[in-house]
Amino acid sequence: KRYERIVLLGGDGTVNEVGSALLDSDIVMGVIPSGSGNDFYRMLGNNGKLKSGFETAFFGKPSLVDVGLINDRPFFNSVGIGFDAEVAIAASRSKSSSGVMVYLSAIFKTLPHLKPIDIDLELDKFRTEARATLVCVGNGRSSGGGFRLTPQARIDDGLFDICLIDILPKRKIFTYLPRTLRGSHVRLPGVRMFRSRKIIITSHMKLPVHIDGEALAEGMEEIEFSMDSRKLKVAMAVAE
Repeated sequence: KRYERIVLLGGDGTVNEVGSALLDSDIVMGVIPSGSGNDFYRMLGNNGKLKSGFETAFFGKPSLVDVGLINDRPFFNSVGIGFDAEVAIAASRSKSSSGVMVYLSAIFKTLPHLKPIDIDLELDKFRTEARATLVCVGNGRSSGGGFRLTPQARIDDGLFDICLIDILPKRKIFTYLPRTLRGSHVRLPGVRMFRSRKIIITSHMKLPVHIDGEALAEGMEEIEFSMDSRKLKVAMAVAE
């Protein structure tokens, strides 16, 4: 029997697992949010009401979205490196339900152990070195349940949005943090935004990494991002 649509109940990690399995098919993926972050779901055009989410998942318009690759592994929303990944690790251990509060709690737990990451960043037409607090590579606009680190990202433009935050004194984290919820941090000192089709990040140290909110067991020293030639069919809300 051929299925036309699969509807999943879960968060970004579940989207990653199901989406990865559907890449070579014409099956449409519908999403009902039930994870700690649900950031990919935020890109599907719903109005925030549960009824709207169900209608979109089962009857929404099939749309093609970009698929990112990190060292040939698919991702759909975002990859975090550095502090971002450390927070994802702490959040995954939380027994709280979901949403921004889980990640805020994880930030407080992680902050005392904050360590900068030394990286070499190579983009399509640009290369730089940095001692950074974090790097976020976004296909979607937000991560961590609503932190809009890459607020201008689109899931169908064939490009990654990159947020690089240079190393900050710990006390300044609390100045920057509220701004990331609104996406207005992009104008703050030490925040650098880029857009690129290909990204190479290298380091002399093992970098903590999360992929769609799921932390890797081991750090990485060489990371290469590229856009997959394949697309994912996702059920999107129809604009009224």
